[in-house]
Amino acid sequence: MNTREYTFQSLFGSTFEFEDNSITLSKIEIPIIQRDYAQGRKNDEVKRIRERFLDALFQSIVGNKHITLDFVYGDVSKDGVLTPLDGQQRLTTLFLLHWYIAKKENGGVKNYEFLNSFSYATRFSSRDFCQELVKYSPDFSDEKLSVAIKDQAWYPYEWKNDPTIQSMMVMIDAIHNKFDNHFGLWESLVTNKIISFYFLPLTEMGLTDDLYIKMNSRGKPLTPFEHFKAEFEEIIKHISEKLSKEINHKFDIDWTDMLFPFRGDNNIIDDEFMRYFHFISDIITYKSGLELERDEFKVARLLYSNENDKAKDNIMYLINSFDCWHKLDILNFFEDIFSKNAYQSGKVKIYQDDLNIFKECLDNYGEYSGRNRRFPLNKMLLLYSIITYLQNKESISEAQFHKRIRIIRNLIWNSTDEIRDDRMKTLLNESETIILSGEIPISESGELGYNVRQKEEERKKIEWLNDNAEKDDELYHLEDHSLLKGCVSIVDLNNSSNFKKFRLLFNNCNKDLINRILLTIGDYSQFISWRFQLGARYNESVWFDIFHPTKQRSGFEDTFKILNDLLSNLEESNINDEFIEKCIDAYLENKETPKEWSYYFIKYNPMRQGNFGMYYWKSLANRNYDVIMMNTEKSIGGKNWNIFLYTLNQLPEFSGKLSLGDYAYQGDKLKIKSTDYEIECQNDKYVVSQNELQTEYPIQQIEGIDKVDRIERGKQIIYELLEQINN
Repeated sequence: MNTREYTFQSLFGSTFEFEDNSITLSKIEIPIIQRDYAQGRKNDEVKRIRERFLDALFQSIVGNKHITLDFVYGDVSKDGVLTPLDGQQRLTTLFLLHWYIAKKENGGVKNYEFLNSFSYATRFSSRDFCQELVKYSPDFSDEKLSVAIKDQAWYPYEWKNDPTIQSMMVMIDAIHNKFDNHFGLWESLVTNKIISFYFLPLTEMGLTDDLYIKMNSRGKPLTPFEHFKAEFEEIIKHISEKLSKEINHKFDIDWTDMLFPFRGDNNIIDDEFMRYFHFISDIITYKSGLELERDEFKVARLLYSNENDKAKDNIMYLINSFDCWHKLDILNFFEDIFSKNAYQSGKVKIYQDDLNIFKECLDNYGEYSGRNRRFPLNKMLLLYSIITYLQNKESISEAQFHKRIRIIRNLIWNSTDEIRDDRMKTLLNESETIILSGEIPISESGELGYNVRQKEEERKKIEWLNDNAEKDDELYHLEDHSLLKGCVSIVDLNNSSNFKKFRLLFNNCNKDLINRILLTIGDYSQFISWRFQLGARYNESVWFDIFHPTKQRSGFEDTFKILNDLLSNLEESNINDEFIEKCIDAYLENKETPKEWSYYFIKYNPMRQGNFGMYYWKSLANRNYDVIMMNTEKSIGGKNWNIFLYTLNQLPEFSGKLSLGDYAYQGDKLKIKSTDYEIECQNDKYVVSQNELQTEYPIQQIEGIDKVDRIERGKQIIYELLEQINN
């Protein structure tokens, strides 16, 4: 094609040869077939396009840097009138920009008389507005030129209904806001020909008006995706013409075919494509150590333009990240590697119903629910690991991938504190290493990757599997348990018979019974800052927490020992509620059982009613009987009670006769209703107060351990007091 470069001014008076005839272009007229001028519309998407376009023009003019805009093409009639069929929006903005700078710098009429040759045929009002605007010279001290224009005698009220005029007014104000404080712009714009574009007469392109109408019917603007696609291909063209053509082909065929089954309710794939584009681009951004950018046009220039030294590598990674899904049976692929909420041999449990992480990305990436990502970073790492495999399938067997994606799952689930934006570069690199080699990266001092403890566990499991390959399914079944989710540190790897016992115990047995039987063996509680935690009756997250070692807790080793002692002493056939209850009853009935605090926890149901298994001892050095049961997780100011007074208050024989406050400072005094009596439970005695009179009731002890059941002792005291009151 015979293309030539023009500026807005130089296009007027240019000569074109058609069928041996020479035609001079004398006028630009936007045809009726075209839609209204749109770059001044007020919605957010158009505002973003407008600001980006003006930014580019501003940088070019003020910085005196040449810029070439996209192609303009249209029909040039025999009388020299150009009817643009593509480029109308750019030409109109250039018309307004030339008008603004000419008027602002008081250029002579002869210098800008070419502006009289630009017009609209869409409406008479649009045509007349362009004519009047060229005549008009505004007061540039006004903040908004549009307000002054509307006050002119030549501006009729009815023009408010012309969308082209209203859009032009918005653009005029935007230009004024951008260029108001800058001068000497006419020389850069016109004399230096700083802004240009390529123009082709329509006949040279072999297109017809009918074909154009089919391409873009009047009133139907290009979608944001189509705008992006056009600009993105242009950016790639500066890196490689071949890659630009390849991407264009893939946009229209391969990637459309691949994404179409996942289209949204609008029956198009624009949003799905853009979400996945952002996903891959964010991966590149993280790995490059750059700041994330949400505007896709800025992303395109940041990563894929000649402004980035690694642009070609980034483009290839983007292409491969789309291509790896093409011709793949995506639904079956995910069903082959993942399971939902039940263990399936050969699959990895991900604890959710929708296994298709790729579709989840297409639907949710970049979206937020409040402050939370709808496609969070942990799923980003999981999907990135899958993509890494798909791009390297020739060197990774399916069996290897299944083992490695399991490791990734384990690390992700057990690195909740580590998975955050500032660690993503290392996390992505570690994920890639695991998928490509199967090796767990060793963390250097200060390195910000996956959880160090979990990486050490994964290495131990690899070594264990090397010696126990036939037991891999037993280990994987244990890993997938909902209370472990990949971290099996709580179960002894050297005693694999405990693997199944753990599953049977926590799948089949009442959690309150498990709590009690563990306490018959020893104190398995863990210490957190200033409070202790045991398992909870209904709250499984409590068990999950105490089964996962962290720096914030101490006592994990005791939990490990006591749990594994229990598992080792249980037979698989006896792991049921009935057997466990018999063991507990035998413990309580044994006269040799010391009446330590744990004895009471095991015996009395009210002492285990806290939602989080949290307890506070006033004396941490000597965990005696001065203990508060917390009904909150982290605050001693919530609903908390002295466990012995709370238990007495809950006894049915005292129903309606006693009262106990909700909070710690109230929950340490049991009151007899309608009296002045208050009862306190101290380490070695009960204290009964009546106004200023106090009476102590000692609890028999040997070396600080109760010799008698203090709940029974408390009942005896309350019966005596009630009898005194009634008499």
